[in-house]
Amino acid sequence: MVSICSALAALLVGLGLSTAHADTNVDAFVAHQAATQTFEADLRQVFHWSFPRKHVESLGYIRYQAPAFLAIVLTNPVSELVLVRGDDLYIQRDKKASAKYKLEVHNGKPTQNVQFLLSFFQSGCTNFVGLFDATMTKTNDAVAVMLRPKHYAQMLPLRSVENVIAWPSFDVRSMRMGLIWDSYITYEFSNPRRNQPIDPAIFEVPKR
Repeated sequence: MVSICSALAALLVGLGLSTAHADTNVDAFVAHQAATQTFEADLRQVFHWSFPRKHVESLGYIRYQAPAFLAIVLTNPVSELVLVRGDDLYIQRDKKASAKYKLEVHNGKPTQNVQFLLSFFQSGCTNFVGLFDATMTKTNDAVAVMLRPKHYAQMLPLRSVENVIAWPSFDVRSMRMGLIWDSYITYEFSNPRRNQPIDPAIFEVPKR
């Protein structure tokens, strides 16, 4: 097991690139994420909880604006808003009053799963790399980066984070967060658009 940057470099060397070229591609990926000022895409979210059993597939869209604005808007089967504004998290379900939470990091661990998604757009999750071991696989035109906690007890209920990235465009295709009891949350992105103007109203705090 190695760090995410080392894993990326190892994969690229395995594909026949020189070490210097591999390192350049890793740097290019991290730079690409850091240079993402806005990101928007259609979204399919799957929430699967094994006990008690619950499986919900939802459709909607996602919007990100650097440095720390993120909105996940689900419209089907029920409306739901997950909004990040800096260190504040707002969740509103089915047009009910929104709940507010603080995003914090305790002993290097994020307190909310949405922080991993935000981190991916900000830096390719490299700011949390010390918490995980990483492995990588290459399939056709994509790279899958699997992150597993170095210390599982510290990260409960999180068991893994898998990112699928289009290569060499660096477009994010999906993120899957594996949870305890074979539960999981997946985000699948389509029609991605990067560094295009976004209506700031999407990031407004919902009225209580």
